Formats: sequence, C-alpha cells, structure tokens
Amino acid sequence: MKRLTLMTVILLMGVQLACAAEDKTELSHKAFAVLKTHCYRCHGVKQLVKGLDVLNHKSLTANYGGEEFKAYYLVPGKPDESELWQSVDPENAYMPKEGSAEAKAITNAERLLLKEWIEQGAVFPQREVREFIPTKAILSAMRDYLFQAKADDRKYLRFFTFTHLYNNNEKVTEYDLRLYKAALSKVANSLSYQRSMHLPKAIPGSQDTVYVVDLRRLGWDQRNIWLEVLKQYPYGLKYDYVQDEQTQQLAKDLSLLSESSLPFVRADWFVLSASQPPLYHTILDIPDHVQELERRLGIDFNKNYQKGWKSGGLGRAGFGRSGVSSQNRLVERHGTGEGAYWISYDFKPRRARGDLVRFPLGPHFEGNQFNRFAFSHDGGEIIFNLPNGLQAYMLADGKGNRFDEPAPADVVFDSAAIAGTPAIVNGLSCMSCHRNGMITNLKDEIRGANAVGGKVLEKVKELYPPADVMDRWLEQDSQRFLTALEKATGPFLQVQEDSKKPIAEFPEPVGKVAGRYLADLDPADIALELGIEKVEFLQAKIESNRELLKLGLGTLIQKSAGTMKREKWETLDGTSLYQDVAVELRIGTAVQH
Repeated sequence: MKRLTLMTVILLMGVQLACAAEDKTELSHKAFAVLKTHCYRCHGVKQLVKGLDVLNHKSLTANYGGEEFKAYYLVPGKPDESELWQSVDPENAYMPKEGSAEAKAITNAERLLLKEWIEQGAVFPQREVREFIPTKAILSAMRDYLFQAKADDRKYLRFFTFTHLYNNNEKVTEYDLRLYKAALSKVANSLSYQRSMHLPKAIPGSQDTVYVVDLRRLGWDQRNIWLEVLKQYPYGLKYDYVQDEQTQQLAKDLSLLSESSLPFVRADWFVLSASQPPLYHTILDIPDHVQELERRLGIDFNKNYQKGWKSGGLGRAGFGRSGVSSQNRLVERHGTGEGAYWISYDFKPRRARGDLVRFPLGPHFEGNQFNRFAFSHDGGEIIFNLPNGLQAYMLADGKGNRFDEPAPADVVFDSAAIAGTPAIVNGLSCMSCHRNGMITNLKDEIRGANAVGGKVLEKVKELYPPADVMDRWLEQDSQRFLTALEKATGPFLQVQEDSKKPIAEFPEPVGKVAGRYLADLDPADIALELGIEKVEFLQAKIESNRELLKLGLGTLIQKSAGTMKREKWETLDGTSLYQDVAVELRIGTAVQH
C-alpha cells in the first residue's frame, strides 16, 4: 500500500477538523432548539426561577449559590456538575415539570442530546456578525427620511434608535432585537389615549435600527410631551464642534427639519424611563387622586356600591394572600366605556380593620350604612383600559393620593424586582406582572366566609359575586388586553419560526428590556454606547487622558476590567457622566433642556 504523503495527511486532518467543527455547530443548534422548545416557556418567558433564562448563556453559567455554596445550572464540559443535566436526566428527571405540555413532548433522545452538548463544551450557536453602524450613518438616515417627508409632517416625526444594541454582536441576538422593538411599541401605545395602535416603523438606510413615530398618532403632540422626554434624557448630544464637517451638517439639517434640538432618543432608555414615574405619569396625564381618575372614566363609586354586581355596579373578590402582598387583598371591578376599571385594596400588617372577613364592606364613606363593617386600607393598585385595549396603571395610598415613589414594601412588593428593587414601581412593575392582562384564578374567600349575617351578609353577596362571574370578567378583560397586545407587539414577535406562536407565549418584553438595561456595563458596552467600535480604542484614550481617569473610567482599563452601574453612567449633575465622557472624547457636546 502506498504511503500517505505529508500533504495528504494534513488535508485529511483538515477535513476531520472541519467535520468536527460542523458536528459541534449542528449540536449547538439542536441543543438550543431543545432549550427553546421544552424549557424556555417557564425559564425565560415566565422566569419562574428568578434570574434564569435558558437562552442566555451568561444566565445559565452564573453562580447562583453564592460564594460559600457555589452552584451552577450549567458547567461546560461537566454534566454531573450542571443542574440543567441533573434536572432532565431520564434516570431521575424532574424537569420539564410533570404534567406540562413540555414534559409530554420531550424525548429521551433530546434529554441525552443536552448531556452530549454539555460534554462538548455547551457552546451556543454562533451569532450572525453584524456590520458596525457609525453615528453618522444614522444621522444621515434620519435626515433623509425627514427630507422626503411632507413639510407639514416633519415637526411631528420623532425617532428611536437601536443602533448601539445592533452593534453589540456579543450580547444582543436578533431575537433580543425583536424583543426590544416589541417593548418600544408596547410602551408607546400604553402611553396613548388614541383608539388606534400606532406602530413604530423602521426607516430606510438604518439597517432596521432606527424607528419613527408620528407624535399626533400617539396624542403626544399636546402638552410638550417630547420636551418632557428630553428633560429626562441623559444621552443627548449635539455635533456642532466635532471634527467631521459632514456629521456637523447632518445634525444641523436634522434639527432644522424636525424643528427640535434633539428629535431622537435611545429606544431602550425610553422603554425603561417612560414606563415609570415621572415620565409615565406625565405622558399619560395620571391625576393626583383616585377620585379624579374615576371622574374622568365616568365611574361613580357610591352609586356602583349601592347597585352591586347584579345591577351593573361593582364586583369584588377578597383573598388571604396574593403574589404582591403578604396580607389579605381585595380587588374590585367597575365597567367603563373602554372596558374595565380595577382597583385593589391593600393593607399593612397587623391592622384590625384590614381583616376582610370581619370587615368586608369598606371603605368608610358618608352614606355607607355598613360603615361599622368597613375595612380601612393603606394603598391600592388601579388598572384601567385605554381606548386601544391596552392597560394603564396608578398606585395610590389609603386616602387615594397618587404614589410618585415606589409603593411601600410592607403593603405590596414585586418579588421579581423588575425595576431593580422589590418595591412596586408604577407602570413598569405592573406591565411586567400583568403580562397577559389580568391575573386570573382569583378565588374569593369572603362571600362564603359567613363571618357576618343578616343584611350585612346580603350586602356582601351583592358586592362579591360567585366565582364563575368573576372568572368570566377576568377572562374577557384578559382577552381584550391580549388582542390589543398582539396588535402592538405581534408584528415584531410573531415572525419567522415564531409566526404561529400565540402572543401570550412570548416573554413580557418591557420587563426583559428593563432587566438587560439595568445590568452592569462592561468596557465593550461603554464603548458601543459612545459609538466607538473597538473597545481597545476607548481604553487607550482612557489610559492617556487624565480627565477621563478623574471621571472614574480607570476601572475599565484594569487588568481585570471593572464594570459600571447604569445609574452611575446616567447620573445627572447638570450633565450626565455619559455626556461628560463624550465631551472629553470630542464625540459631541451635551444637549440640555
């Protein structure tokens, strides 16, 4: 037999390596598909385990047990140390959860494929490498769009940019970008009293990274809403003094055509900031008091209280514990012209008149013949339908005054800490919690408690309907919301392989964006937010610039590079830290309002 030449051996080895790489790539795609099909609904869409997202490699490989008792969902190369494998091992599986659709669908072959994937290094599918888009390109795209628009429309056109996210190949997938765009559309339309949805639209020449809205279509052309947005914006830059003359001219043209000093903001910043006070209250014009909101919505509480649920008045359900409170809670529904108005009554601990079984007929008000049996509450959450079918929210204290700060945690709390705190933040926390509209399966415990009798019990039954009635209301109100949600977010989410997926099976996009936005920023993130393609360029600038070191950027050039908190990056002291850094790097000068 002829001896193989050295060249032949090298070629054969190359083919083997290529085949191995191809096999590993195929394995990564198959494993990712198993995780998405059989795990993601509970550990990604719903995040039943806080912080766990099976489609996020960083989330899977993070130590969730602390320094003393380290524990990992995934240890690449070591299935026996990976809780992911332990949970799906056919010999002793406890995931997917018994009885679930996923548990019935997953096969042993798919379980064993996950083990093989972990053994091979648990590599996620390689992401598409996207070409970096510089600031000048997006300024040009916006300028061109305005130039081609009707002259009378230009001053109403405003832009939201995703460019810094698109440029972040390492962390932001195409699916992530879809969630960001869905979140923008959901928030924008959740801040509108218009009857029709107005979807943000990608503009030509932006690589699908700049979206435009018409302020009139959202009802934002009134009350200087865009100016109120800009007052809170920490990333505003103007380009009058940058070295590139073309960038200077593009920015001037853009400002002139739009009749705005800054006609664009970052979409992820807007999603987080406009979904919580003060912007949430300002844009939606949420009044200072519950009574004023009820007056605007045409709700007469006293009249509805007297009528009861059978006669078209209010209906209630009270229960011992809920997902946002350790105390008992009461929810109450009123019909409105746009759908429904729900209000909860919440209580601090150890309040005698916070016991709904003994005091079911509150709150105390003049003309209530049952004031002796009236509860005394400490706060509440209001949910009401907007004309487009989405929901708006308000938090109030026991006297009905609007909460501008997060609600007291001893009254209600957010166990998911969507806003970075367990305290419930109006708008943001509510959107995430009420991802499918209303929380269903509320089991009233007051109607049948029999703690009162006579006319008091008769009134209880007038106000607290049977379970099937409450279930019907909850279902119809949730369906109204889901129909509207699909109109607002479906065009961004129900595409490609997900085109047939029900809208309720997608992650709640606003909460997802909030979680990622509030994550610490590493040096590469900082560079991309500044419009710098290479992190090494930024680090070199920091190392040679004493002023940048004084601004606290020295942590980004340490051997083991540090990170920066989002709140520090945005801290406003006349200008934000971001703006101060941009000025020092001669990227632009701060826009202040």
